[in-house]
Amino acid sequence: MASSQHGSLLAAPAIASHKPQRILACVLCQHRKIKCDRTFPCANCTKANVKCTPSTPAPARKRRRPNQDLQERLARCEELLKEYATEKPESPTARASQTPLYDEAYTKWQPQGKLVKEDGGVRFMDNFLLGTIYDELRAMREIIDDDDHDDTPDSMTPDDNSELILGADSPEQSIEDLWPEAGHIFRLWQIYLDRVNPLTKIIHVPTLQPYLAEALGTTHNVPRNIEALLFSIFLMAVISLTPDECQALLGYSREKALQRYSSAVRLSLLRMNFLKSNDLTTLQALVIYLVSLQGRYNRHASWILNGIVIRMAQKMGLHRDGEVLGLGPFDTEMRRRLWWQIIMVDAKYAIFSGLSHTLLPRNWDTKPPKNVNDADIYPSATEPFQDRGGPTEMIFCLLTYKFARFLVDTPGLETMLMASQTELGPDGPSEEQMRDYRATLEILGKELLDTLDNYCDPTAGPVHEMAIDMRKHIIHKMTELFMPPKQPTEWGGEVRNSKDNAFKIAVGTLEHNSANYSSAKDKGFLWFSLLHFQLEVFMFLAGQLCHRTEGTLVERAWNEVGVIYTFHPELFDLSNKAYMTIAIFILRAWKKREEKLFGLSGQLPDTPFYIEKLRLSMPDEAYKTEPTPPNPYTPASLVEPQELVGSDPAFDQFLGSYLDGPALEWDMFGSVPATGGQPANTFGNFGMGPSVEW
Repeated sequence: MASSQHGSLLAAPAIASHKPQRILACVLCQHRKIKCDRTFPCANCTKANVKCTPSTPAPARKRRRPNQDLQERLARCEELLKEYATEKPESPTARASQTPLYDEAYTKWQPQGKLVKEDGGVRFMDNFLLGTIYDELRAMREIIDDDDHDDTPDSMTPDDNSELILGADSPEQSIEDLWPEAGHIFRLWQIYLDRVNPLTKIIHVPTLQPYLAEALGTTHNVPRNIEALLFSIFLMAVISLTPDECQALLGYSREKALQRYSSAVRLSLLRMNFLKSNDLTTLQALVIYLVSLQGRYNRHASWILNGIVIRMAQKMGLHRDGEVLGLGPFDTEMRRRLWWQIIMVDAKYAIFSGLSHTLLPRNWDTKPPKNVNDADIYPSATEPFQDRGGPTEMIFCLLTYKFARFLVDTPGLETMLMASQTELGPDGPSEEQMRDYRATLEILGKELLDTLDNYCDPTAGPVHEMAIDMRKHIIHKMTELFMPPKQPTEWGGEVRNSKDNAFKIAVGTLEHNSANYSSAKDKGFLWFSLLHFQLEVFMFLAGQLCHRTEGTLVERAWNEVGVIYTFHPELFDLSNKAYMTIAIFILRAWKKREEKLFGLSGQLPDTPFYIEKLRLSMPDEAYKTEPTPPNPYTPASLVEPQELVGSDPAFDQFLGSYLDGPALEWDMFGSVPATGGQPANTFGNFGMGPSVEW
């Protein structure tokens, strides 16, 4: 009996051993995404007559011990959240009583804000308490990450639709294929240092230059943010080259080089997920890219893109001075340089678009950069840098920053310019207001002159000569625009009404451009002046010349037509509808000029080079069949000088285009020529040309 019982006990395990073994879902079932019965072998594998391979179970997670530091930080975070929840909001009355930012008393009590670390960069938060909470949460996250470290790198694929902002390049395009040849890298770098860096001062050359050696290798072993910055530098170097220089240097056309490095900048910024980045180097690359768009892209869209840049800079706290935020001297100085360059670009695009600086943060207090050379500042510095007492490489930027401050601090400037050229009656500004604005212009001129006296030396290099010329051109142009139309000597002669005055302003504007071209070309900075060419003003002048055939202003205008076609050969590309329109007006105007001069002297004038080239380029002699723009001009012999009372539509339209080019109503010149089967008045990407990319 005992033996029988014992035998039954021994038999039990043998029976249990034949039970199916429980497993995780097998590999085949997981691959086919079918239900597995979790036996070994599973029914699906048995039916398919294949080997059943159990999937590998995940390693058991280590049981964490309570982390004392984590618990303390969690308790601290709870206390801060309670404090934030009970914090009283600012009353509307107190907010209304705040004084302007640049009031010294205001800057003493305004909230300091806080910089918090995030994704390898820093992010600014106005609320100091929330910033402290964020720091606590970040520290807790780091403790957890240290306990359960994952070596899998974060994905750099953008998930914020940022490609819709910069434009999507070919997904098959490899960024490695867009790097310049090793022999071209240092040459493009040197061109940037000679032609672009003195006028922008966005980068710190000694800090960035060591990365050039790393970029020379076949793997281009540089950090991704540096890669984006270098590509933006290569792009600006190409911008500063003439077509012939680019062909000789790179072996391919300037147009191809612009497309190549524009794509490289966009791809590298997208790989950096730039909209979420808090990295200063990435922002530098984006700002340099924005500078490169001037003259190549629609200025309204560029102004919108610069608004994104301002928001990114505000997120990083660039609108607050580094000294207030407790940053080191080097970081403070580089952040100042970048912030003021952003302000200058925004002011420029705003004026060209007829808009104001509404996106600038109300409480920005970032000081202007110091008058120091790159060699005077270094990342390990602990003591604040002091202004040099003499000339430095910052001179041009110091002047542009003062002009930017003038534009920001002078709201309504565009209205005053309009009012100074035509009397708007009771709806316009008072004479006292006009005197105040002219006084601010005098103050600007004095500040610019003081800067030159303190920090400029004409013998210190081309950038100092450029600074002297720029101050002269700014004051001359602003003074001319603020001058009432009756005051110049032309009034009563060739200038008898607002239409004549608009023509005079257009001629003066193009003469101002020509003077800039000549002075900048001799100093190696021609690219900078070419970026400020206003195509709409030139089109206005071309339409006027179809009816104005005599007078000093007409002779000056024809002289500027030759200068413009000399410095802007892209205008000969008649596949661009805007350039075609201008060409038609110029050819028709020249035909009338020939007739006028032949009637006076009995001899035909010499044909300018641009007329011959336009005639050869004109398809089907379209200019012979297109209507002449309607005459907005009355000969001086038929009218008496008129009072500039009220708003003259033709003049308002021109001056509006002077400040807001794309808003110009092209019907004032007549029907826009229809070419290539396109309907009249259809401009598409007006003024941008086929080379523009987005």
